[in-house]
Amino acid sequence: MSSASDHDAGRPTAPSLSDIPGLIRFSADVTETLRHDDGVYCFDREWAEAVNRGRSPRYTLMVALGFSRAEAAGYRDLPRTALEQVNAAISDRSQLSIGDRGLALWALARLGDARAAEWVTDLERVTADELRPLEGMEIGWLVTGAAAAVEAGLPAERLLADLLGTLRSRRATKSPLFHHLGTGRGRALLPNFATQIYSVLALADVARITNDQQALAEATALADLLVELRGADCGWPWLFHAEKGRVVETYQVYSVHQDAMAPMAYFSLAAATGEQRYAAAGAEGLPWCFGENELGFQFYDANARFAHRAIKRGGWADRAELWANTLAGVAGLRRRLTLGSPVVNTTCRPYHLGWIMEAWAGREANVELLGRSR
Repeated sequence: MSSASDHDAGRPTAPSLSDIPGLIRFSADVTETLRHDDGVYCFDREWAEAVNRGRSPRYTLMVALGFSRAEAAGYRDLPRTALEQVNAAISDRSQLSIGDRGLALWALARLGDARAAEWVTDLERVTADELRPLEGMEIGWLVTGAAAAVEAGLPAERLLADLLGTLRSRRATKSPLFHHLGTGRGRALLPNFATQIYSVLALADVARITNDQQALAEATALADLLVELRGADCGWPWLFHAEKGRVVETYQVYSVHQDAMAPMAYFSLAAATGEQRYAAAGAEGLPWCFGENELGFQFYDANARFAHRAIKRGGWADRAELWANTLAGVAGLRRRLTLGSPVVNTTCRPYHLGWIMEAWAGREANVELLGRSR
């Protein structure tokens, strides 16, 4: 298998499933096409248009986290440094949500930056009322950031305990899934995959760093259910009913879930438990991005320096099917409606590339588990 140093020179070619360092190099290269002159990354770009839309300090922090892991894993000649990216993201704190501040703490703590201490103090001032409307993924980032601060030796134990309590207050009473919001009703009962997978990551990190056995049990129960609910092609579904513990709507199936977010969480859980089956579960979604999906589509375009976003329902059916199946799920109906044909969502977002690096840098050997599980 290739090492990081084998890919230090030259522009990456199309990545292959067996060459994870090549995928990491490809990801770092593509981020350069999505960056504004001041160092902040865009929100997204369409495949057919060379226009970077919007600005996202959030995505800039996610890219920084990926670069920081790649730096630690020995990847050289990356186009930017993680510290440069963090500085660009936090230059205007007014642009950061509460959840984004969790990402900032995570990045600064990992980098050993002295400024992390002031972000701990800042987050200790956040009230329960301010946390309640946040989506589950943001609570996950906050817990992960606080855990990273504790691991870095910062006095963040109280912050971690408070945020972990907030996360646990959202756990469903009838399944291991977590609510989407802290309100306990309406959309709170219909969480997406992001809420679930960032919860697995947060709980796994807490368990590994603090030896919290309750967190470990919560993480493994949730991770096991998500594996049970994924598709036959290892595609991770999008929307769940938290209390019923089942899938409400499959689409969109996002490439970032397949090659990055699920690996991030399951690799962390493998480190916390010592069980390789979780590392295998995280890796098993990667072939989906290399054509083992219902369209036979390869999501990485080296010529265009682009990573496509998802498989969705085409045209009007995309939203119509989502709403129809959501309503059916709330009503307790198990049968799903199919209102359109699958098509590719041809957009690219910077965080996708950052999270690929975060998932795989230093953990490249986990791809070898695919041979044992297939």
